[in-house]
Amino acid sequence: MKPSQTSLPTSRLSLWPALVFVALLLAGLGVTVQSLRQVPAADWAGFTDPDKLLGGESTRRFTANLNAHFLPSHFFAQVERFVTWTLVGDTGDSVRTGCAGWFFLSEELTPFPHPQQSAAARASIVAAVSSNLKAQGIALVVTLVPDKSRIEQTQLCGLHRAPGFAPRLSQWHSALTAAGVDVLNLEPTLAALPGERYYRTDSHWNELGAQAAARAVAQHIFARQHLPAPAQPPNAASLQSETVERPGDLLRFSNLLGWPMGLRPVSEQAQVTHFQAAPAAASAEDDLFGDAGLPSVAVIGTSFARTANFVPFLGFELGAAVANLAKDGGNFEGAARAYLGSETFTQTPPKVVVWEVPERMLQMPLSPAEHQWLKDLKLALPAATH
Repeated sequence: MKPSQTSLPTSRLSLWPALVFVALLLAGLGVTVQSLRQVPAADWAGFTDPDKLLGGESTRRFTANLNAHFLPSHFFAQVERFVTWTLVGDTGDSVRTGCAGWFFLSEELTPFPHPQQSAAARASIVAAVSSNLKAQGIALVVTLVPDKSRIEQTQLCGLHRAPGFAPRLSQWHSALTAAGVDVLNLEPTLAALPGERYYRTDSHWNELGAQAAARAVAQHIFARQHLPAPAQPPNAASLQSETVERPGDLLRFSNLLGWPMGLRPVSEQAQVTHFQAAPAAASAEDDLFGDAGLPSVAVIGTSFARTANFVPFLGFELGAAVANLAKDGGNFEGAARAYLGSETFTQTPPKVVVWEVPERMLQMPLSPAEHQWLKDLKLALPAATH
């Protein structure tokens, strides 16, 4: 008898289990890699220390970090977004696509219910805070940061910005001024600045915009005599800049950041400045008034104050140390309530508090924390208008 031979179709069918196994391995590897990308850099500190590697501590930390950040749902959401981005340019609910390479935060373009009531409530909070600080001999300077969609409106390319948004900065500025609050609207400064003032793939100002804003705030502080101007102008030679690739937060919000170049929107090349001889700027994570000395100015607000070197530029222009107490994701009230209610503020108050407020937050519905702040300040919620 002749030995039996496996037919060609049967031979091909026998490869399928191996192919499926390889596909599962690759999918598992992809999920693992994407999960490990979510681990903060600080959690890997000392990971390669020889003693920890040999003692097994690094292995335990690797497993713990992977378990803590194992997000297969996030991975598959990225896959879904990649497909919809490739097919129809979808960026999700949080991000809108303008002209080629330009992205905008949806919140800037979203009308909210009772906008005037929310804006009036926040104005009353600021007026009360200003009065309280003034009684302690501390100057408050409120700086209004215009929307990216306002300053870079030529890059909207069909995105709709409601006409009712046009006066909201000037209206809030007028309300604060009438209440005796020292306020600076940065719209004229940024609008008059040639070139791009905001990052293309990020919701914040770039270094060109941040430096111009810092200079305007410093000049405002000097003009109001909150601080004396330095005897010598800042030395521009102490600033060293380089150009680096910078993927913005709007790529992260759109769930496209995890994909390699060529498969997602292009990251822009952005200027990053290094300060060789600028005054030290303390941060909320540091011993604020220890190593850095007692700052004359404390900045509260949002991620705008933590982006594009705004606070270092402000310290450079002022010739004084500036403490950065702003919070990423802190919204209108987060950083202000945390700092003004802290022992740091009580025991070592600054001479000037700069409160940075983004335009898009003026008319958003009040958060529970803001309602509580109104009660703490014994302020009534303004009547809703239609």
